[in-house]
Amino acid sequence: MTFSTAPQEANVPQTLPRAIFLDSGGVINDNDSRAPQWVHHLEQYMPTTKIGGPGRLWGKGNAIMSDRLFKGENPLWKELIDRSKDFHQFYREYHLFWVQEGVRLVNNFLKEEHDEVVNNLQGPGGDGADKETPPLVQLVLPESEEEQIQIAYDAHLYCTSIVRADYPGAVEAILELKFEQGFTMYTCSGESAPELELTFKTLGMSTLLAQDEKKAAHRRSSTSTPQATTDISVEEAADAVVRPVFTKLYGPDLIQCHKGSSEFYRRIFEDSGMDARDAVVVDDKEYILAWAKVHGARTVMISNKDRRGREMMIEVGRIQADGTVAKAIVPVVDDQLESLSQLPALTASWKKHLGD
Repeated sequence: MTFSTAPQEANVPQTLPRAIFLDSGGVINDNDSRAPQWVHHLEQYMPTTKIGGPGRLWGKGNAIMSDRLFKGENPLWKELIDRSKDFHQFYREYHLFWVQEGVRLVNNFLKEEHDEVVNNLQGPGGDGADKETPPLVQLVLPESEEEQIQIAYDAHLYCTSIVRADYPGAVEAILELKFEQGFTMYTCSGESAPELELTFKTLGMSTLLAQDEKKAAHRRSSTSTPQATTDISVEEAADAVVRPVFTKLYGPDLIQCHKGSSEFYRRIFEDSGMDARDAVVVDDKEYILAWAKVHGARTVMISNKDRRGREMMIEVGRIQADGTVAKAIVPVVDDQLESLSQLPALTASWKKHLGD
């Protein structure tokens, strides 16, 4: 399904916004691509830690933990948020759960595999009489909770740092919005700021890697005299190109508020010094955009799902010419696009319409 970015008279902002706040997962990065990569890197990383254990079993355990955290009527993620006084406590409780539950699950898997080996040796047709029963191996957690948290934290940052999952055209759109159209750029993500910093270091690296390989292939096939090169690494190029575009990478840790209410956006707008009415908030979830809309922000939803006839509405206050505030029922989503790559065309249409 295609959603038009052509401006409609009633749907053009009265004044041109000055800043754009982008979600990461689902807008800039493809969560469906990121998840399997993350697990693959986790399977490589955990055997190298003090805890150790087979990587494949850590991957298997992480899948079970993910279901407990995010699926069902009462996901654990929400429970952890509700019982935490702030994001710092939530982050601590989450990492403790992740590493402790991970060790418990891996130990269960190890015992199941050990029991199967023993049964095969001792069961009918087994040759256990001639073989020594192998010992049961179990993982041991460090006694210190701080050390446990650090192991989980480091594992998350390691996996995040090497996942490459940005949507095609996302980096180009970000650069155009900043350097050609002049918007001030921020993130407004549920990921922590350290995770965002690492994620943004890899943005566009897939494209850069492909370009780098083409250059290398050309050099290999060239019959001319090799020339001195000043090429920088792909990682340095991605970091230098994309990260400086953003004035600040907002995650819940920077404002001590979960991405779970309008307070999240209120604190971001307050901290950035940006009037919400001058901001465009881009997300892939309608109910989250509602939290930005109540403050007066322009909202853009990234989704290819047809919402016609099922749009979410919300009551907002609008300042009248005489200074009074009038209540109005308005759609949560002002504009819907299939991908971030379409956003520059939409904002350019606003500029043209407004004569800016």
